[in-house]
Amino acid sequence: MNVEKKFKEIVADIFRVDIKKLKGSTKFVEDLNAKSIDIIALIAATENEFSIKTSPKETRKNKTVSQTITYIKKKLKSKK
Repeated sequence: MNVEKKFKEIVADIFRVDIKKLKGSTKFVEDLNAKSIDIIALIAATENEFSIKTSPKETRKNKTVSQTITYIKKKLKSKK
């Protein structure tokens, strides 16, 4: 499974942006103007897509696309 591609598809869908414009350094709040409801939708879609559970405390640390991808990969490894 390509975690990076799948996560970027989720982000592009929720924030209605072109997937090609998403970089690892893209910040959810500053670059995508994320609101609380967007973040909730992003967390729900991510948990659903990758079959992982996240904690709000850990999730808040992820400010960029690449930080979140790294976090998802870590969660997937610990699931095995």
